[in-house]
Amino acid sequence: MPTTTFLNLNKEKRDRIVNAAIKEFGCRSLREANLANIIKDAKIPRGSLYQYFVSKDDLYIHIFEALRAERADYVKPAFQLYKKEPFLRFYEEFYLRDSEFLIMHPAHIELGKNLYSGNDNTSLGLIRQIQDRYKEWFVSAIEFDKERGVIKAAVHSSALADLCVHFVTDVFIFQSVMSQFTIGNIREHCKRMLYIIQNGIKV
Repeated sequence: MPTTTFLNLNKEKRDRIVNAAIKEFGCRSLREANLANIIKDAKIPRGSLYQYFVSKDDLYIHIFEALRAERADYVKPAFQLYKKEPFLRFYEEFYLRDSEFLIMHPAHIELGKNLYSGNDNTSLGLIRQIQDRYKEWFVSAIEFDKERGVIKAAVHSSALADLCVHFVTDVFIFQSVMSQFTIGNIREHCKRMLYIIQNGIKV
């Protein structure tokens, strides 16, 4: 977490540091990222960064948590459907709003590419946090739908939730689709994916 010293900086300086960190972590993995580049881009004295963050990992975590909070705020309207509409209707809205946010914020995509390709404990811990949070939401909504007869009782709630988490956090969002990353293409992908979930593949 940032130190009190960082939190007491004026907004313009905080933003310079955050934007410099986003740029560096968007270009390089956590292990390859160079604090000297962040210091230079942020135009702050050498060594002062450690007055604001205990370590590079600490800065990295702060950047991802701050950006994830922005993303969660954009996705929040989808929760108006949570346990009111069927789970897959909520999930569709959640997925599309999440993807739309990424389209509007390409810096998040670059950070995501490095996060999901990282094999350090900090990156893996952040991924687990995201996936665990999503899975908890999804399992609860799936169980709710099973209780009211919207989803078959035989469906394994955890397995379906894992599948849905995978679609939301899948690396394809950050890599494979980049050349055609439009809301129209994402909407079509979501529609095909949900068709398979709802109808299965048996003839």
